[in-house]
Amino acid sequence: MVAKQQKVKRADPKRIRSLVKTLAELIENERRADQALISSLLDSVKTIKGETADRRLHLLTTQLKALRNRIDLLCEMARADFLTKIAREAESLGEELGDARVARVLSSALRPTITNLSLFCETVLDLLIEVTGAERGFVLFYLPESTEAEVVAARNFQTRNLSLEEYDFSRSLLREVLLNGVTVFLEDASHHPTYSLEASVIKFELKSIVAAPLKQDGRTIGALYLENNAQPCMFEERDPQLLQTVAEFMVFYLQHAHLLPITFRRDSRVFLDDSKVFKEIVGRDPKVISLLKTINKLADSPATVLIEGESGTGKELVARALHYQSARRDRPFVAINCAAIPDNLLESELFGHERGAFTGAHGRYIGRLEQGNGGTIFLDEVSELAYALQAKLLRFLQSNEFDRLGGNQTIRVNVRVVTATSKDLKALTEEGKFQQALYYRLNVVPVRIPSLRDRRGDIALLIDFFLDKFAAVYGKPASMEDEVYRWLTDYSFPGNVRELENLVHRLVALNDNVIRLGDLPAEILQTLTHRVSLEKDPFYHVLHTPPADIEDLRRRKREVKLLLAEQERELVERAVQTTGGNLTEAAARLGLHRITLHKILRRAKRLNDAP
Repeated sequence: MVAKQQKVKRADPKRIRSLVKTLAELIENERRADQALISSLLDSVKTIKGETADRRLHLLTTQLKALRNRIDLLCEMARADFLTKIAREAESLGEELGDARVARVLSSALRPTITNLSLFCETVLDLLIEVTGAERGFVLFYLPESTEAEVVAARNFQTRNLSLEEYDFSRSLLREVLLNGVTVFLEDASHHPTYSLEASVIKFELKSIVAAPLKQDGRTIGALYLENNAQPCMFEERDPQLLQTVAEFMVFYLQHAHLLPITFRRDSRVFLDDSKVFKEIVGRDPKVISLLKTINKLADSPATVLIEGESGTGKELVARALHYQSARRDRPFVAINCAAIPDNLLESELFGHERGAFTGAHGRYIGRLEQGNGGTIFLDEVSELAYALQAKLLRFLQSNEFDRLGGNQTIRVNVRVVTATSKDLKALTEEGKFQQALYYRLNVVPVRIPSLRDRRGDIALLIDFFLDKFAAVYGKPASMEDEVYRWLTDYSFPGNVRELENLVHRLVALNDNVIRLGDLPAEILQTLTHRVSLEKDPFYHVLHTPPADIEDLRRRKREVKLLLAEQERELVERAVQTTGGNLTEAAARLGLHRITLHKILRRAKRLNDAP
């Protein structure tokens, strides 16, 4: 049995494209009318003053109502009238394609009430499962430049976490679909000469599978995936063609509706190319080079790793690199943010629960530790664990065993635990807020990630990395003027690499191909302007920059001495002036002896008389 790569004749989309062009023209006409109305509105606002204010406010209210009505009209056209027209065209496609199921899926999915990516993909997926008889499936989107992928809609899978065991075989097959851009059709995976040896094919008894790529401008950006494991050959020969036609129309529709994803949630993404994780740690600073060497050394170590660093430095990226560089790379990577889950739910989320364990526990739930069996568990912000839960985690780390909530069966798993914190765990331990035994258990191998301000030499390198990343996402060139590089290198970035990434993303999304200084957010410009004013202070250079050599250090000492003498002279002269020239009273106010004050004044006079 071989995998069949389907080459399907594309449907002619001229009528639908014509409708899209018509919509674009209507939106442009409405945009111009709205701009004219808004300009008139602004003129009215500028002239509202004096005794005629009431009449002009009435005019302003009328214009606002007209603007609101035009916007409502535009929304109605885009969501209802236009989608209805496309749905009618989709129905007629059934006759052209010879498969009425295409029209059924598309016309049902194109409803005005469907206005977001997940809902649209879930609707399409439900319809495909219904018309093909599949048991389960999912819709996945993919960023080729980073090989990140995320499941945005799934049916009859326990979770959408692509790194978990139930997606093991899907990941193997998806690499072929995504990297080669082909539709794959397996009549019986259990007897396929290559795939039948996959552990997940054997464990889950996988049989009939069909998967098709989602393509945009020749780039594969996702996939549709369907399974039926009741028996072999459950899918028809025409089902791959159905998936490919629906996939083509999905991308076309989502692109024009501006619903295609451009980034993924960090807690749900997975890297289909393991090497990309390591390459996302960008830097030439010695601290970063040392960090990369440490990751390589620790990758296959069973030791518990504690990653320390400020928020936004990339702690989860280091944890993922440890996982994907290790022998566990093909097993699940399960990330849990301990700060994001309420204390009363976190224990169940970690260890799972049995039916009836607490109010609302209507069935068994497999916890994250059990889901990650064989792989890596990453506990982010571990300092936020409730004190009582810390004891249960300590017991698990000592024995690799635990009980589900409400259960009496001891479960043993094989996982590697990596933790991270942005707080000082040792200090919390000394304050009695974190269990000492757990701290020593987690801190077997500490890894410290430097803040961005401690490696300013990498800022330009990171900017280039993010410019390339988001230029590919938005399909346009992106560059930055040299002056912007200089200003950003001087900025402190309290949010570290995450703040820099979000800033570059915003700049690429909102600006033309070249990013200029004026494009930076006001808060950054204000901060940097304040810093420039500080740098003009004579003490700033002397005290806040490292000396070049010993002679420079001596020169700085002389400068400091002169600066302090000048400050002393100004203070004394101000006191003398305040007391009307009475030296005795001035000395008393300054807390000095009158003779000392005379010495300071004579010293100041010599400085003033010096050439």
